[in-house]
Amino acid sequence: MRPLTGNYAGTSLCTGSRTGTADAPDEWDAKRGLSPASNQPSAPDQHHHPVIDTSVAHTARVWNYWLGGKDNYPVDHEVGQQIRARTPGITDIARASRGFLLRAVRHLAGEVGIRQFLDIGTGLPTVTHTHEVAQAIAPASRIVYVDNDPLVLTHARALLTSNPQGSIDHLDADLRDPRRSCGTLPGLWT
Repeated sequence: MRPLTGNYAGTSLCTGSRTGTADAPDEWDAKRGLSPASNQPSAPDQHHHPVIDTSVAHTARVWNYWLGGKDNYPVDHEVGQQIRARTPGITDIARASRGFLLRAVRHLAGEVGIRQFLDIGTGLPTVTHTHEVAQAIAPASRIVYVDNDPLVLTHARALLTSNPQGSIDHLDADLRDPRRSCGTLPGLWT
C-alpha cells in the first residue's frame, strides 16, 4: 500500500472533520440497509447490482437527462421537465457545472501537474469523463470515482475504463463521512 504523495487534487476533502447534525454514518448506513463493510472497495465479482425501477425518477438519471446523456427513462424526462419549469436555468446550470469540472481537470493536469484525481459524486456517465481529460494530458494519471449510489457505481464500473498507463477505481462512499471515505484511498493509489 502506497500513501498519497505528490500533487493530488481533492486532499482538502479528505482532511476535514464531520460537522453538522446529520446522522452518524453507521446510523445512516443502517437506514439505507448498508453494512459498514459496504463502503469498502470490493472485488469485481462482489459488486451489488441494483434493481432499476424505471417507473420512479432517479436524481442521477434526471441529471444525466439534463446533460444530454442516454442513461435515463421517460419518468426522468418528465421530472426533469417539471424541475426545469420551476427552475428554467437548471439545464444550463448542469452543463456549466460539468464544463467547469472538465476545465478544472484540464488545468490541473496540464498546467499544475496534478496526477491523482478524486471525483466525488460521480453521477451517471455522460460524455467526457474526468479520467479521459486527465489521461489525455497525462496518461499515467490516477482517478478514483466516489459515489454512494449503487446505480451510479454499477454504471461506472461497467463503462469507465482507464488507459493502460493510468488507473481508475470506483469507491462506494459517502461525502458526509470523509474519514471513512478517504481512509480507503491510500490502498487505491497502488
